[in-house]
Amino acid sequence: MSNKIQTQDQNAIDTKSKTNHKPQDIENLARGLLNNLVSSVQTLISDITALEVNTMVVETINGSKFSPWEAYQEIYSIHDPNYFEAKGIPKEGSEAQELRQRYKNLFDQLEREYFYLYLEQDSGFYNPEDDRVKRYRQNLEDAKKYQKNLVESDEANVKLGQPILPAPTPVLDDKDKNEQENWIENFKEIEKLLDNSKFVRTLRKISELKAALDGGNVTSTKTDIIYVQTVMQLDGDIITRYSKELFDLPEEAKTLIINTHNEGLVSGEKQWHETLSFLINLVKGIAKLS
Repeated sequence: MSNKIQTQDQNAIDTKSKTNHKPQDIENLARGLLNNLVSSVQTLISDITALEVNTMVVETINGSKFSPWEAYQEIYSIHDPNYFEAKGIPKEGSEAQELRQRYKNLFDQLEREYFYLYLEQDSGFYNPEDDRVKRYRQNLEDAKKYQKNLVESDEANVKLGQPILPAPTPVLDDKDKNEQENWIENFKEIEKLLDNSKFVRTLRKISELKAALDGGNVTSTKTDIIYVQTVMQLDGDIITRYSKELFDLPEEAKTLIINTHNEGLVSGEKQWHETLSFLINLVKGIAKLS
């Protein structure tokens, strides 16, 4: 008897659940899923407009998966005054100074990408009333008065706005409410940044460059070298760059690296074309559904 009552109750719940999902609700749900799919496809298309194959010889391979938040923290940490000492990165000598500057350039590059979002109207961050944007424009106008040949688009001029990246501060004093509020605002800003596909693509690239600088031993001035790089564009342009260090290697090593790169290029091009074909068919399918 009890089992019969439970079955009837369950049937009633199932029936009620089905009646609650009206055709209009299902249609709205399907439309929302389709819009999310279209947005994802747009991001994928932006990511694969070009094929880039890099070949380098490294001491160790880091198998960790790319994490935007972790990568952001690592790049931001370069801005810390104690970063180089804490990491044991060499200080003395021209090579050491050049290495430190290359690390600093990574932070500057990410900061520029961040500031450009405030200058681009369709970025979702555009805000002409932001203090940094006002300061940038004013300082740029002032700089023109003293530099006749000033190039406005020069990326070095971004520094005129003093566009400091939001800090991913991990610990705060409970008594300092202002700092807590600033951290909350920073956290929201970083979340918004890491939701921007263009910013994340730049962050991923900078993270890869940092890994090359770190190499197998950060206490050494020796870094991982990209010996060969090939970039293939959708319009058919193919650009291959060779590092001059490649030609200083023994003939056997040089030949091995070039052959390995060519094999990787063939494999990458095949996968690239297959991905493009898949996305084209996916877009066609979405167009039919819409």
